[in-house]
Amino acid sequence: MSTTRLPNRRSRRPLALAVGAGLILAAWIGCHNSSRDAGTFTSAGVTHLQMGEYDRAIRDFDRALAIQPGLVVAWRQRGLAYRGKGDYERALADFDQAILFAPSDARLYTDRGLAYELLGDYVNAIRDFDRAISFKPNHAPAIEFRGRTHFYLGNFAQSAADLQRGLSLDSANTEVALWLHLARRRLGQDDARDFEAHVAPIDSAQWPAPVVAYFLGRMSEDSLRAVAVADSSGRGQRCSVAFYLGQAALIEGHAAAAAKLFQATRAECAKELSEHRGAVAELQRLAL
Repeated sequence: MSTTRLPNRRSRRPLALAVGAGLILAAWIGCHNSSRDAGTFTSAGVTHLQMGEYDRAIRDFDRALAIQPGLVVAWRQRGLAYRGKGDYERALADFDQAILFAPSDARLYTDRGLAYELLGDYVNAIRDFDRAISFKPNHAPAIEFRGRTHFYLGNFAQSAADLQRGLSLDSANTEVALWLHLARRRLGQDDARDFEAHVAPIDSAQWPAPVVAYFLGRMSEDSLRAVAVADSSGRGQRCSVAFYLGQAALIEGHAAAAAKLFQATRAECAKELSEHRGAVAELQRLAL
């Protein structure tokens, strides 16, 4: 199992103190900002968040919290906005605050767990996914994220168990079916029949259908690469393909070829993509 260097938890203390000071300021501002209610600002922030306008969304949530400091939805949504723009430490601080107000909301632990995962803090990520599942046993996102995090850590049996459970709750999630197939293959299991059944309903025109076709033996490596190169959606399909081809190489026992593919994934894929984190984890296991 690879080890992951955890962020210094003390580094979050100044940010937590700043959040506390912000609450005091928010209470004062709230007395002078009654022309619009917190819900209006929150709704506007959600709209901007959905459009990927993270800074505008954050400003709206700031205004909402200035009026109503205990508004959990605004803390959560601002955390999502910070996470969306890659400011994971601020996202963690906002999720922390939301959890203080709503300590049994499974979604908040899932949100915070994913922020930890994006930071590479897999131990704390799994801890939060565990908490989310304890509050909501059939919370598919937490189960699926935990399964993927176990995959990064090389815990393929735990990964397969979670991904199988997640797929039973979310049978249309092709990516979960694909990662389940990879986890089982890494365990030396032949799950070709189950994999084919899991992906049978997928739309062949939608990603990651070409990757699925490759693992089913219905598309060649060259054809898969050609599909990825032709993609113009900006979703990182080319670098994702390198990751999946790297997995195929590992399964076949070709570690050197796999390492080159994972290096390409690490270099080309955005850090927010699961394939990037997966490639980094594999290179750590390969000591590269």
